[in-house]
Amino acid sequence: MDSSDDGTVTGINVTPMVDIMLVLLVIFMVTAHFVTESGLNVNLPKAATAETAATPALSVTLDSSGALHLMDQTVDINGLKANLARESKRDPGVRVTLAADGALPYREVVGVLDSIKQAGVTRVALAAVR
Repeated sequence: MDSSDDGTVTGINVTPMVDIMLVLLVIFMVTAHFVTESGLNVNLPKAATAETAATPALSVTLDSSGALHLMDQTVDINGLKANLARESKRDPGVRVTLAADGALPYREVVGVLDSIKQAGVTRVALAAVR
C-alpha cells in the first residue's frame, strides 16, 4: 500500500453547486416576468386569442380615469407623442403595447391609438387577458 493513498479527497465535487445554480437560474427566469409587468391597476378586457409578445415593448396604459402612462410615468397626449416619436426615430421597429381599461369609451382608446400612429410607431398591440 502506498503512503499517498490515505483516503483524503483531493478533488472538489461540483455537482451540488451546479444544482444550486440551476435552481437559482429558474427562480430568476420566473421572477423576471413579474418585474416587467406594469404596476398600474387596469381592468383589461378578456380575449380568447390573447397571447404574450416574444420581444419586450414600450407599454402605454390608459387607466379608468383616462390618465395616460408611458412605462409607469404619467404623460399627457403631447408628451406621449414626443416620447414615442423619439423612440421610433431611434428604433424604427419599436413595439408599443396599449393597455386600456375595459370600461373606457371606444373613442378614447382610438384617440390614443391614433396618437401612437402619428408618432411614427407602426407596431402596436392591444393588451388583453385570456
